[in-house]
Amino acid sequence: MLQVRPDGLRSTQSGFTLIELLIALAISAVIAVLGYQAVSSVVSVQTRTEAHAAEMEQLQRAVWWMEQDLIQLAPRTIQDSLGAVLPAFQYRDDLGLEFTRIAEFPTPYGMGGLLRVAYQLDDGILYRLVWPVLDRAPDTQPTRLPVLEGVQAFEIQLLNARNEYVTSWPNEQQTLTDLPRLTKVRLEIEGMGEMTRLFMGAEMETVPQAAMTETGDAGEIEGVPVQ
Repeated sequence: MLQVRPDGLRSTQSGFTLIELLIALAISAVIAVLGYQAVSSVVSVQTRTEAHAAEMEQLQRAVWWMEQDLIQLAPRTIQDSLGAVLPAFQYRDDLGLEFTRIAEFPTPYGMGGLLRVAYQLDDGILYRLVWPVLDRAPDTQPTRLPVLEGVQAFEIQLLNARNEYVTSWPNEQQTLTDLPRLTKVRLEIEGMGEMTRLFMGAEMETVPQAAMTETGDAGEIEGVPVQ
């Protein structure tokens, strides 16, 4: 940039014009936006990864609880708070799942090595219930622990002595001590899709091998009719 001095001579003075400043500011703004987007993308990916890991951990814990419970069924009926006899294992879609299981290790809730457990779906949350005693008094209340959130469906199919899947237990032909040979649990979880797990039950060794076909991680049984 040229300037005229008082003595009439020209001098050169370096500096930025307004246009150059505006261009520099625009470039800086673009770099800042790109940098923010990159950092935001990394943080967003990390947040989603951590959320997914937490969801998977919760799901694995819920499946672990169900496995520990359902593979240790015991043919022990109980009395409810009114003195009526309840089956050793019972399931209805509207009431949930309730059964007696073996308590392998001493627990605050274990009575004579047995434990009464239930699973109920309430407002999108799957709860595990444990009673402090097997035969209940009128004031007996279970401990209610949420084990899985975002559950849209909790469905169970049970393999009976005729190698048929049924969706309620027991029926009129079964005794109160009858136990399912296999328990198939289907969970539909918000944002994670559908999952099916198969748990061995009573007298599993007598199930015909020809009727069993493993289908990936779900471990389903094919060729067994559903009633």
